[in-house]
Amino acid sequence: MGNKATVIGSGSWGTSIATLLAINNVSVSIYCRNSNIADEINNTRKNTSYFANLTLPDGIYATGNLSEALNHSDIVYLVVPTKFIRSFILSKITNWRNACGPDTVLVNCTKGLLLEPTQRTDDWLAQTLPACTLLHLSGPNLAAEIMAGLPAAAVVCGESAAAHRVQQQLLSERFRVYTGSDLIGVEVSGFYKNIMAIAAGLLTELGLGHNARAALITRGLAEMSRLTAHFGGDPEGLAGLAGLGDLIVTCSSEMSRNFQVGMRLGRGQSLEQIQAEMTQIAEGIQASRALHEWPADHGSDDWPDLPIAGEVFAILHEGADPRLALARLMTRPARSETGAS
Repeated sequence: MGNKATVIGSGSWGTSIATLLAINNVSVSIYCRNSNIADEINNTRKNTSYFANLTLPDGIYATGNLSEALNHSDIVYLVVPTKFIRSFILSKITNWRNACGPDTVLVNCTKGLLLEPTQRTDDWLAQTLPACTLLHLSGPNLAAEIMAGLPAAAVVCGESAAAHRVQQQLLSERFRVYTGSDLIGVEVSGFYKNIMAIAAGLLTELGLGHNARAALITRGLAEMSRLTAHFGGDPEGLAGLAGLGDLIVTCSSEMSRNFQVGMRLGRGQSLEQIQAEMTQIAEGIQASRALHEWPADHGSDDWPDLPIAGEVFAILHEGADPRLALARLMTRPARSETGAS
């Protein structure tokens, strides 16, 4: 279909991807669940729900018709919050299966973990839309900075020829894109770093210092490595953009929704209050619960030790005192750093 692309989802990250494509002279069809957003994009070149003062580039056409969006291109960027992926795709499964054939490249841009039952998004998408070639795009990409034109980088993982096609669509002087092959490592990094970002926001709000944050990032990376290996991915790849890169930015920036959740927990707000007041979804909240429930759902007798993630779950979903959680982590039995938990 030539130099065309479809973006499914018109939130902050979906709008950012559409913008990156359009500035590369790619013709973009962006699907908007909210028809008001579609009308606003087409009539004013703005998406004020997410970027009030920014004008979108030409070349982006918004539509509330999923079939129209999907039929625009054979490269489809899926940018839908994880909690809605199953219901959204299954409710329109005929549209998806009619449009997604052997030539379709489906780029999963989500950073979450499915619940009820627990499952990785890439696994579910591969099972549900098996005709597509599935890729995963991830990296340290704060949407507000992307839209401000600041430089950033990402990695797209999966089948080589398809990954290179996506790389060429997105690559520009402001957005550097690398290719990779480890779908599992990139996906695990994407949801795990959100859990760690909640912990980082909490540490920051409690005034526990830069040493504590550095320890969190490095020990969080160790946990991420163990989980990646458990799922069959390559832990060595976590030193890249989707692993360490995204972990650093989400554990350091107040622009991160998950970091904001942690800060608000540190101020004494309840999870219910935080979620009620947030206008966008912090994927780490659901990922934390899904990770906790995974061993019971899948009978994982060899489930790796994930102490930080376990304490984040306890704080989020069981009302644990953050300072007691920290004390439990700090008084764990002494051990070697290599392979330690």
